[in-house]
Amino acid sequence: MLQGILGSGVGYVLMTWCVEKRGPVFTSAFIPIIQIMVAIIDFFFLHENIYLGSVLGSILMIMGLYILLWGKSRDASATVPPAKEEEDKEKQIKS
Repeated sequence: MLQGILGSGVGYVLMTWCVEKRGPVFTSAFIPIIQIMVAIIDFFFLHENIYLGSVLGSILMIMGLYILLWGKSRDASATVPPAKEEEDKEKQIKS
Protein backbone atom coordinates (compact mmCIF):
# COMPACT_ATOMS: atom_id res chain seq x y z
CA MET A 1 0.00 0.00 0.00
CA LEU A 2 2.86 2.35 0.79
CA GLN A 3 4.34 1.79 -2.68
CA GLY A 4 1.03 2.71 -4.32
CA ILE A 5 0.74 5.91 -2.30
CA LEU A 6 4.37 6.82 -2.97
CA GLY A 7 4.07 6.03 -6.69
CA SER A 8 0.90 8.11 -7.03
CA GLY A 9 2.49 11.00 -5.18
CA VAL A 10 5.56 10.98 -7.41
CA GLY A 11 3.31 10.79 -10.48
CA TYR A 12 1.27 13.81 -9.40
CA VAL A 13 4.41 15.81 -8.62
CA LEU A 14 5.87 15.02 -12.06
CA MET A 15 2.60 15.88 -13.82
CA THR A 16 2.35 19.18 -11.94
CA TRP A 17 5.93 20.03 -12.89
CA CYS A 18 5.25 19.16 -16.52
CA VAL A 19 2.09 21.31 -16.61
CA GLU A 20 4.10 24.20 -15.18
CA LYS A 21 6.90 23.81 -17.75
CA ARG A 22 5.07 22.82 -20.95
CA GLY A 23 1.35 23.34 -20.40
CA PRO A 24 -1.67 21.09 -19.91
CA VAL A 25 -1.90 19.87 -23.53
CA PHE A 26 1.59 18.41 -23.44
CA THR A 27 0.94 16.63 -20.15
CA SER A 28 -2.46 15.21 -21.08
CA ALA A 29 -1.06 13.88 -24.36
CA PHE A 30 1.23 11.49 -22.49
CA ILE A 31 -1.44 10.00 -20.19
CA PRO A 32 -2.37 7.18 -22.68
CA ILE A 33 1.25 6.02 -22.67
CA ILE A 34 0.66 4.76 -19.13
CA GLN A 35 -1.71 2.10 -20.54
CA ILE A 36 0.91 1.02 -23.07
CA MET A 37 3.53 0.69 -20.35
CA VAL A 38 1.15 -1.37 -18.21
CA ALA A 39 0.54 -3.75 -21.14
CA ILE A 40 4.29 -4.17 -21.64
CA ILE A 41 4.89 -4.82 -17.94
CA ASP A 42 2.00 -7.32 -17.88
CA PHE A 43 3.51 -9.17 -20.83
CA PHE A 44 7.04 -9.46 -19.48
CA PHE A 45 6.48 -9.86 -15.74
CA LEU A 46 2.99 -11.35 -15.39
CA HIS A 47 3.05 -13.31 -18.68
CA GLU A 48 -0.29 -11.92 -19.86
CA ASN A 49 -1.31 -12.24 -23.50
CA ILE A 50 -1.08 -9.22 -25.76
CA TYR A 51 -3.67 -9.19 -28.53
CA LEU A 52 -3.47 -7.64 -31.99
CA GLY A 53 -6.04 -5.00 -31.04
CA SER A 54 -3.86 -3.85 -28.15
CA VAL A 55 -0.81 -3.54 -30.38
CA LEU A 56 -2.71 -1.66 -33.10
CA GLY A 57 -4.30 0.62 -30.50
CA SER A 58 -0.89 1.37 -29.01
CA ILE A 59 0.51 2.22 -32.42
CA LEU A 60 -2.43 4.53 -33.14
CA MET A 61 -2.01 6.28 -29.78
CA ILE A 62 1.71 6.85 -30.37
CA MET A 63 1.03 8.17 -33.89
CA GLY A 64 -1.59 10.53 -32.48
CA LEU A 65 0.86 11.74 -29.85
CA TYR A 66 3.48 12.54 -32.46
CA ILE A 67 0.91 14.34 -34.63
CA LEU A 68 -0.20 16.39 -31.64
CA LEU A 69 3.37 17.34 -30.73
CA TRP A 70 4.15 18.16 -34.37
CA GLY A 71 1.11 20.43 -34.59
CA LYS A 72 1.92 22.09 -31.28
CA SER A 73 5.49 22.82 -32.38
CA ARG A 74 4.24 24.27 -35.69
CA ASP A 75 1.75 26.41 -33.81
CA ALA A 76 4.46 27.63 -31.43
CA SER A 77 6.84 28.49 -34.28
CA ALA A 78 4.07 30.37 -36.13
CA THR A 79 3.45 32.62 -33.12
CA VAL A 80 7.06 33.82 -32.74
CA PRO A 81 7.03 37.55 -31.96
CA PRO A 82 8.35 39.84 -34.75
CA ALA A 83 11.24 41.11 -32.61
CA LYS A 84 12.47 37.55 -32.16
CA GLU A 85 12.35 36.94 -35.92
CA GLU A 86 14.46 40.05 -36.56
CA GLU A 87 17.05 38.91 -33.99
CA ASP A 88 17.22 35.49 -35.65
CA LYS A 89 17.74 37.08 -39.07
CA GLU A 90 20.52 39.27 -37.71
CA LYS A 91 22.24 36.24 -36.17
CA GLN A 92 22.02 34.40 -39.51
CA ILE A 93 23.49 37.36 -41.36
CA LYS A 94 26.38 37.66 -38.89
CA SER A 95 27.15 33.94 -39.10
